[in-house]
Amino acid sequence: MDRDRLHDRIRRLLFASPALARAFARGDYRSVFRGRGIEFDSLRDYSPDDDARLIDFRSTLRLGRPFVRTYREDRSLTVFLLVDASASMDMGSSELSKLDMAVLATSLVAYAAQFRGLPVGCLVFAEGLVRRLAPKRGKAHALAVAEAAALAAEGQGSRGRAAEGGPGGLAQALRASALILKRRSLVIALSDFRGGDWARPMAELSRRHDVVALRISDRLDLELPRRGSFEAVDPESGLASWLPLGSPTFRERWKARGALERSVAERGFLDAHVPLLELDTADDPARRLLQFFERRRGA
Repeated sequence: MDRDRLHDRIRRLLFASPALARAFARGDYRSVFRGRGIEFDSLRDYSPDDDARLIDFRSTLRLGRPFVRTYREDRSLTVFLLVDASASMDMGSSELSKLDMAVLATSLVAYAAQFRGLPVGCLVFAEGLVRRLAPKRGKAHALAVAEAAALAAEGQGSRGRAAEGGPGGLAQALRASALILKRRSLVIALSDFRGGDWARPMAELSRRHDVVALRISDRLDLELPRRGSFEAVDPESGLASWLPLGSPTFRERWKARGALERSVAERGFLDAHVPLLELDTADDPARRLLQFFERRRGA
């Protein structure tokens, strides 16, 4: 999508930002983190209504009666976005590419965060790290986050990078996030999660932060046109191949390959205990994000 049309779509998302912002309000459902709080506050005597998992056994053994830990909820949620600008994100079967959809979702989340007064930052990556914006508050910074993602869609991040190496930027971005974020944060990774050894660093990051995987897909991942043939180049590896679209066998193999990639990614999310939001290039990103966070509110 060209610059003007993409920015027009971004501007229209401003109207949906307040609704999504309410989903980030930690008072609405204690916090986006699972559990009873973030920071340790104090010890108190155990009562029969307390969760036994909160018992502090060291203090209990030392003082001879049961104590439980209490926590103080940190109200300053930090939102951090990992935006995949690698070459495979250029694919799209209609108006929007995967990267265009990532830009729209990034802009929506950034605007929603600034409506709540939350610090928001981002890390744009391809085969390596392309651009980093540390979390800050304010409308101007939210716009800078949206613009950083939009610049990637215009060719600043991904194009021409396929020859630099295989997929691995996501794993590097996850490890970098663990070093950048000093306090517990909501980390949203926007990618098609194609290849790369990202599952382990994602699991490690999720031990300290609330990580959400936003997997962006397109119908071409599973289904090809039924007629014609053309030479295609794998955007990640740079390898060229001839695609016989008229061959039912080839289309079935393509579908099986796409299904396997999805299955491997879903297994990685399960192993890392990371919730997944599937977002297709034909979806309405505002509606899908609202539905996702509303479900988490009731979880």
